[in-house]
Amino acid sequence: MTMLANPPALRGAPPISGLPMDVGGLGVGPWVFDAATALGVPAVSRCVQLYSGLVRQCAMDSYRAGQPLPRPALLDAPDPLNGGPWFVGVNIEDYLLNGNALHLVTARGADGWPLAVTWFPSIWWHVQWNPPDLANVSYFLMGGQVDPADVVHVKRGADRFYPVRGVGIVEQNLSTLNRVSMESQYEATALSGGAVPSVAVITPQPVLNQDTADDAKERWMDKFGGPVREPVFLPNGTQVIPLSWSPTDTQLTEARKQSLTDIANMFNVDGYWLGSPVAGMTYKTSGPQYQQILRTSLEAVMADFESVWSKAWLPRGQTIHFDRNQLLRDDLGTTATALSTLITAGIMSAEEARSYLALPAGAPDQPPAPQPQVVIAAAEDQTGQTPPTQPEGAAP
Repeated sequence: MTMLANPPALRGAPPISGLPMDVGGLGVGPWVFDAATALGVPAVSRCVQLYSGLVRQCAMDSYRAGQPLPRPALLDAPDPLNGGPWFVGVNIEDYLLNGNALHLVTARGADGWPLAVTWFPSIWWHVQWNPPDLANVSYFLMGGQVDPADVVHVKRGADRFYPVRGVGIVEQNLSTLNRVSMESQYEATALSGGAVPSVAVITPQPVLNQDTADDAKERWMDKFGGPVREPVFLPNGTQVIPLSWSPTDTQLTEARKQSLTDIANMFNVDGYWLGSPVAGMTYKTSGPQYQQILRTSLEAVMADFESVWSKAWLPRGQTIHFDRNQLLRDDLGTTATALSTLITAGIMSAEEARSYLALPAGAPDQPPAPQPQVVIAAAEDQTGQTPPTQPEGAAP
């Protein structure tokens, strides 16, 4: 969507994303100049989807003093029109790429706390600041001023010259992203334009005039120009040598590998997640792998959203926490062994283990009922006499 022009009140105030949508024609070609063009780089798209996809799997719960509370409807579906996971995902994407994730409170309850919110892309927002007071900030959505009390703004880092806005990965690494994109464009041009001929034909004649060479080339192309396989008869001494890319072009493969590492570093993830060669990578189950990316990459992002959204959405004393157990679950066999050990050690009850596995509550734990004992006693009739014993094999 085209960025709206700044109204008179906003002249001199930068877009909150920090990157213009129109830079005078640079959108034609391999240049990266905003979040949309950066997503055209496959590795960037992969990293964004990795963050967004993992965090949106984690349900949001409300806690007070470390104890879970009944989940408010707002945490299940903050944006009623789009659903909770989608809302979380688009905010994560804006946070990473543009450095700012913003939404607007659209409904409040009788107590004044939000009941519904709506996300708007960060490129639709402007922020105006009157320094040095960091609280003296005005927000404009598509040119219209909105109440700052209704704006929920999560920032990634801070612009050192304009600290009321965050800085995205695209803005921080624009030159590197341009290089990666131009490498891809150069490779595509080399392939589509045929940077080198497919074969070199060395004739047995020491001297070959240009007309004869051109005529031979045309006949060769007529015969072998398409996807055909036909025999060819050449004079004795003729050599046909297949050609590959030049050594410089061959280095593009190594450059691509290095670019994957660069982008992994931009997003603070291991190159393993992008298919980049990783020396010494040992096999791990899913649990330790996700634990690693949670601690080194996701945790800081989730903490930013938890802190800001808790303050804006919930009464004081309540906090929002993403359920990280969804990411730390291992395969069923490993999980069952661990839960069995915890139950045996008395650390966890069987009912808590069922809850961890998202299984319905079972019957309360009870000791096994004693087996009934069969007592054989001589029966007495009404006269007090013991009935005679039946002969073996006789009918009762």
